[in-house]
Amino acid sequence: MSVNRMDFRDDLNTASDYLRMAVPQMVRRRIPPTPYNYALWYAHVQNACPDLSRSLLADFPENGPYDAEKSESLFFEYFVKHYLPTSPQARDLIVDIVTRLTRAVSRNLRGTQDYGASLREALTVFEENDDQERIRAMVGQLLTETRDLENLTQAFQSELKSAGAQVERLKRELEESERRARVDALTKIPNRRGFDEALVQSLSAPDEPTCLMMLDLDRFKQLNDTYGHPMGDRVLEIVGSVLAKVQSERVFVARYGGEEFAVIVNDELEAAQTLAEQIRRQVAALQIKRKSTKDTIGAITVSIGLTRFKPGETGASLIERADTGLYRAKEGGRDRVVIA
Repeated sequence: MSVNRMDFRDDLNTASDYLRMAVPQMVRRRIPPTPYNYALWYAHVQNACPDLSRSLLADFPENGPYDAEKSESLFFEYFVKHYLPTSPQARDLIVDIVTRLTRAVSRNLRGTQDYGASLREALTVFEENDDQERIRAMVGQLLTETRDLENLTQAFQSELKSAGAQVERLKRELEESERRARVDALTKIPNRRGFDEALVQSLSAPDEPTCLMMLDLDRFKQLNDTYGHPMGDRVLEIVGSVLAKVQSERVFVARYGGEEFAVIVNDELEAAQTLAEQIRRQVAALQIKRKSTKDTIGAITVSIGLTRFKPGETGASLIERADTGLYRAKEGGRDRVVIA
């Protein structure tokens, strides 16, 4: 189920109206006015989420029993989850860890409080009672409750150990989620977000030369119209694989968007130009066949605009100058590298 994040930006008068609508509904259902309960019923009267309203009315009918766990579960589902990572696996792990630890802490706290009450009762018995039988019974009770508390503590330690393992799983999942967020699903090379971050990092080292090339597949719309979008996607995948093979510590490749790619080269302009010509030739040499007929489609070519970073300019300016080179390559007949 996909739920949009709740938005509570009402002005004072509107919020007051919702308050007057929400509280009576909570009172009729004997629902404690805790912050998360109020958030749920505020969202209900605001009609912010029909799914939430249906769940609230079904789980909490008038004159029905109040279930704190149901209320807590709805709050997690409709509020907390939407401030957690986008990865469902990571989100569910966080919710599970928090829920389990909260319940384990509550159990341990109740057990400790009960044991403290028993100790105070025992102290009273020992101080004010000479009945040996009563004292022996109290000692036996304390021994039993001590063992129970030990078992509860061991269970709590086990929960902590399990939570620690889950935290490690969560850490790996978040790292993988972050990696996926920077990778283009089709070409399997970094996406625009990955490119933006890599460019900022490259330009943060002013003593290192940075060159940028912007690449665009020639007549890609015509290719899509002639052979269909599945073939267009296949061409993008194959070009992405060509670029992936030139990626190194000094070369970062990315799908910039659509049929456009970007390559950051942390080297001098001459080396970047040599690489650009290499990429252009490799793309032009591709022999891509249609899966249905095994026929080879027309030649695939790429136009490239290349430029070198100038001290003091912005990343946006660098991209604009590389785009200018790309435009000139297109205007000059395509399948070429133009230095801006």
